[in-house]
Amino acid sequence: MPSAARRLTTPSTLSPDARRAFYRALSALLWLLVWQLLAMAVGHEFLLASPLSVLRALARLLSRPDTYGIALRSSGRILLGFLVAFALGAGLAALCHRSPFVSALAAPLLSAARAVPVASFAILAILLVSSRWLSTFVCFVIGFPVLFGNTLEGLNRRDRALGEMARVFGAPPGRRMLYVDLPQLLPYLRSGALTALGLCFKGGVAAEVIGIPRGTIGEALYSVKVNYNTADLFAWTVIIVLLNALAAFLLRRGARALTGRLARL
Repeated sequence: MPSAARRLTTPSTLSPDARRAFYRALSALLWLLVWQLLAMAVGHEFLLASPLSVLRALARLLSRPDTYGIALRSSGRILLGFLVAFALGAGLAALCHRSPFVSALAAPLLSAARAVPVASFAILAILLVSSRWLSTFVCFVIGFPVLFGNTLEGLNRRDRALGEMARVFGAPPGRRMLYVDLPQLLPYLRSGALTALGLCFKGGVAAEVIGIPRGTIGEALYSVKVNYNTADLFAWTVIIVLLNALAAFLLRRGARALTGRLARL
């Protein structure tokens, strides 16, 4: 009969995946404890809300139907900017890879997109377009250089010997792109897309706080700022993180499905 001590489950007896999940849960609990102690030390909920207050605020927001409309509206505009950045960034990278002239022509534009602060683009966008589409414009500006850079890196690192071999065997350009180039490029596209997606959610919500378009997460956060309600601030932050995580999950699943599909062709 094994002893009770030997039957006791410890982290060392868990599988690697279960062990990682255990350590993550333990880490989260420790940080929640630190948060609670800090909130107790501050002693004022309007300055630093406790985890329980944030949980109550989150439950209250999730019980309101308009919260889902606000989240969907902001997410849709952010994702639209991301998708436009993805399409134009990848397309321009392909052109720059083929033409040194186009690469030299696009260099100042890309440098400006990387260096100019989000606030400057946001203010310019308010002057040029409606604040309703401010987050879309800012997300495009933020995501474009990231997606361009990763796509160009992937194109430059392709195994040219595989392309030459496919050309020798008479494979048409479309098939070479689908069966030779795309599988090599896909990891770079996936990495760039995940990075750009996180930046777009951060920058898009920040742009909404500047422009305050009606019925958006940015407007809700601005109201929190005016009313000094840190519980709602953290609750909306949790919602933003969850929306970003959901979009990233769907992106990973789509990339995995596309990779599997290409492997079966």
